[in-house]
Amino acid sequence: MRWTKFNTLLAGTFCVVSVVLGATNIEQNVSDMRKLTDKVELAKRSLDNYNGGIPAALGVARSLTIAQTSAKSTRKNLADREPMDAEEGDRFLQSYEEMAPVLLGAIHSAKNKAPLFKKAGLGPEARTYLDNLHVEKRRFEEEGQKQLPPSIFSQVKPSSDRISEAFDEADREFDS
Repeated sequence: MRWTKFNTLLAGTFCVVSVVLGATNIEQNVSDMRKLTDKVELAKRSLDNYNGGIPAALGVARSLTIAQTSAKSTRKNLADREPMDAEEGDRFLQSYEEMAPVLLGAIHSAKNKAPLFKKAGLGPEARTYLDNLHVEKRRFEEEGQKQLPPSIFSQVKPSSDRISEAFDEADREFDS
């Protein structure tokens, strides 16, 4: 009798812990996306303020590395969770939609600054930093496809494709 009550209590505790952990996961994922948005915004500002030269490029490189590291951390935390249900997916989608235009702005800024980086002799280096961020974006997209319900991922895909196109345009600008 005691074991039955104990097993019932234990099972109930696991159910509560599962619900709490699920809530924590989406909270963590949304928090990660907000942090990523902030880091990408800082990278954009750094790019916007770049007026040429090697010393100033070091700050840009640092901000892009920080954004890439944040994207990697966000992706890894996303990978460490169970797949999202529709409600969690909606919340994640909202945080993604807040980040996407900021990332697009940073990419466009990098594209616009390509001539300055090339003039300073840093075109290949700047391109590498941008390419590293693009690689992380693709990995993030792959993880999102695994974790999000298909109906939610299909809503992410158009902006994700626009971001990939922007990366490709910036890459061509550094290549020319």
